[in-house]
Amino acid sequence: QLGGGRDWFEREVPQHKLVLPTYYVARYPVTVAQFRVFVENSGYEPKDQDSLRGIDNHPVRYVTWQDALEYCKWLTERLREWDGTPKPLATLLGKKRWVVTLPSEAEWEKAARGCDDDRRYPWGNDPDPSRANYRDTGIGTTSAVGCFPGGASPYGVEDQSGNVWEWTRSLWGTDWQKPDFGYPYDPRDGRENLDAGNDVLRVLRGGSFGYSGNYVRCACRSGGDPVDRFRYYGFRVCVVSQQD
Repeated sequence: QLGGGRDWFEREVPQHKLVLPTYYVARYPVTVAQFRVFVENSGYEPKDQDSLRGIDNHPVRYVTWQDALEYCKWLTERLREWDGTPKPLATLLGKKRWVVTLPSEAEWEKAARGCDDDRRYPWGNDPDPSRANYRDTGIGTTSAVGCFPGGASPYGVEDQSGNVWEWTRSLWGTDWQKPDFGYPYDPRDGRENLDAGNDVLRVLRGGSFGYSGNYVRCACRSGGDPVDRFRYYGFRVCVVSQQD
């Protein structure tokens, strides 16, 4: 807990409600095996070759924000072309305005918290190292995606607490100490600009295997330089309408 018994950060307030358009989020973060297929198929050069050297079914890490976004662009086109794409997904992507991308931080948090629920963690209000891979769990590195089913969110999304911090498409601002894009969250204020420069930090969510329980809460948010590639950083994808 923080000083004075507080277990939240100033950058998380004020609390407020949002109504989000329909979107779909991946159940698990992108794995090393999935990212490796992208690199081999596309010829893309990731910024750090260590992103390709992890265990196949663990979340990919050492990826920059740009690496993650390039994966999303590639996956959008591959799923549009592939005959095996499930029909509901193929229909959405076939409309062209739907794409695979990184979730906004609001989309990420709703997937973790559920709807109209003040829960602090995807599973409830109390930290539990048997439900997620964070510092108290004692693993000290990534774990296979899906191996903590007890930590699933109300929507069945897994690994949102711990394992790796996850890039979102939302902007943080140029100063880590004082985010330009605070709360209340307003998607029309420029914080979802994918063309922002590398001097603008991007929002990360979820904490990681190396962080305490206070950092794996649904509401916890942080900012990272888009060219950073750390052992704690990974991502998951979502499918959204570009017109929403």
